[in-house]
Amino acid sequence: MRLIDTHCHLCSDKLASNAGELIERARESQVVKIINITYDSQTLEIGLQQVALYPELALTVGIQPHDADQFKPDLFAQMENIAIQHEKVVAIGEIGLDGFHKFVAMPQQIICFEAFLELALRCNLPIVVHVRDTFEDVHSRLKNFASRGGRGVIHCFTGTRAEGEAFLDLGFYLSFSGIVTFKNSDALREVAKMVPDDRILVETDSPYLAPTPHRGKQNEPAWVSEVARCVAEVRGISFEKFAEQSTENALRLFSRLKIN
Repeated sequence: MRLIDTHCHLCSDKLASNAGELIERARESQVVKIINITYDSQTLEIGLQQVALYPELALTVGIQPHDADQFKPDLFAQMENIAIQHEKVVAIGEIGLDGFHKFVAMPQQIICFEAFLELALRCNLPIVVHVRDTFEDVHSRLKNFASRGGRGVIHCFTGTRAEGEAFLDLGFYLSFSGIVTFKNSDALREVAKMVPDDRILVETDSPYLAPTPHRGKQNEPAWVSEVARCVAEVRGISFEKFAEQSTENALRLFSRLKIN
């Protein structure tokens, strides 16, 4: 049995100091790969160091909407160079739009998001998309992106069934986090039930969103197994079968991702 945590922030200041210990616990839980999601200049620097140390790690390159004010030509050029040349960079992300926190003005978020969409097309890499209270704005841009051959995943999906179907219609994958295990997430579990077998992924979004029964603790990659168990149950299949399905899906989407 194999599992892949498709979205984790080992590069964050909350996890970086004990990354080795967290990776070892993930190994013990049959997690064979962890996609280490960077989202600004600092996490990129840490992520590059980590991916050189741990064979289980892959990396992404991007600026999330909360940090879109960091988007500058020099940093973007550096990220583009890394995305093109570094063999362990498997996606562009985390990128997207956030209308809930609004730490950065929406016009600046849009400039940053659209630049990375173009970069993903140039690099032929999938994207990892953050969507919060911005469905229409994100969907309209992804529709254009997909029409030009773009692909990717909506990470930590928490939208409605209709929103999920709209992203699926563009060829996107949906990834579910620990939120799907929460007691009040019946509607989200119904969405997880309807996603096609070949388009569903799981993640932790560590250090955030620890799944039941660890809710309230600092999340870690090993606990992606709890997410997978929950999703397997609502889909009416064995944990082992779903683990293999989601792993194959991750390997298909993130085509640079290799398991030794």
